[in-house]
Amino acid sequence: MSARPQRPATLIFCQAVLALQSLAAFFAVLVLWGLDRAGEVDLSGGLLWGGGLGLVVAFGYAAGQQAKRWGRWLGWALQVPMLLAGFIEPTIAIIGGTFLLTWIIGLRLGKRIDRERAERAAAEADAEADAEADAEAAADGEQA
Repeated sequence: MSARPQRPATLIFCQAVLALQSLAAFFAVLVLWGLDRAGEVDLSGGLLWGGGLGLVVAFGYAAGQQAKRWGRWLGWALQVPMLLAGFIEPTIAIIGGTFLLTWIIGLRLGKRIDRERAERAAAEADAEADAEADAEAAADGEQA
């Protein structure tokens, strides 16, 4: 049984951020619903539930599409509504900004980890090739 190939760190980080952000968006919808019922904000139910739950689904979908190149662009685009929701409730913009920062850090660290993994794999392959060459040379020397 062969070992499964290791998934890229960038993929894992981006999927995790977007999945958690979908939960944060859901809780933001619940907060806005409560504020609407208390009379603190004035939002239509269709905009609140339709737009909010649509955003939750979009975050979940984007998390699943991170293996594709356009999935990263979708992840970037979905950061905007969380920031714009700050015009309705400022604390949502703070949460959106925190997730934007986490998204950027996940992309940068993921790329660094993936690059270091590739360098390590190349070094291991070179060392393995050198060891095989040394073993062949030793075998040829014994036969002579």
